[in-house]
Amino acid sequence: MPLYFISMGLYDEKDMSIRALETARGCDILYVEFYTSKLDTDVFKLRDLIGKEIKQLSRNDVEENYKEILNEAKKKKVGLLVGGDCFTATTHISLLLEAEREGIETGVVHGSSIYTAIAETGLFIYKFGRVVSIPIKERDFEPESFYDFLKENKERGLHTLILLESREDGRFLSINEAIKRLIEIEKKRRENVISEDTIFIGVARIGSEKQIIKVGNANELLHFDFGGPQHSLIIPGKLHFIEEEAINRFVRK
Repeated sequence: MPLYFISMGLYDEKDMSIRALETARGCDILYVEFYTSKLDTDVFKLRDLIGKEIKQLSRNDVEENYKEILNEAKKKKVGLLVGGDCFTATTHISLLLEAEREGIETGVVHGSSIYTAIAETGLFIYKFGRVVSIPIKERDFEPESFYDFLKENKERGLHTLILLESREDGRFLSINEAIKRLIEIEKKRRENVISEDTIFIGVARIGSEKQIIKVGNANELLHFDFGGPQHSLIIPGKLHFIEEEAINRFVRK
């Protein structure tokens, strides 16, 4: 029997494709995880849409205790519902490989993702460099590697998509906090990665009716209310004139 990786899309359960819905409805057992991509939905909304009971998995369930999923997939059709596109997180590739090692057939249903939705800003997808992420700051955990990757992209004239962490407990890193972190690191390291003239593009809840795309310098975006999650941040590199015209649409929104 197969193990299906079913992408739910960008924002909520309404972003599921017809193929995703049909595949989910054809499964005997359905799981969902929200830690790799937190959507504005829950197991109850998904159950009402799909018409089946769904068990929510924690990060540990998928990464450490996945044997239960594989054992069930040897006997029944099992589906794992994943936010965004299912293989943008390495976690799911690892699970797929484990399934194939045990002779379990696998299937994939792709979906919309932040990695392509950001083209709505007008920036050319092929001009993005390495995607970086900024985690929520902890007392003993304040990494700065994202600053180095941002510097590398800037030197190459490439745009940078910065993913901001959100957690299962509801906490999330806002665009405002991320910009503040970048400014703090710049003041400490003084490597001219961030300046007063740096243009930022704040993206909140893209794909929803409540989405916000806002372009401005650090000071303008620091004091802008982007609302609830999900938040992402873009720092453009060298702009083509079409890109420049496109992002200017969002300067005063």
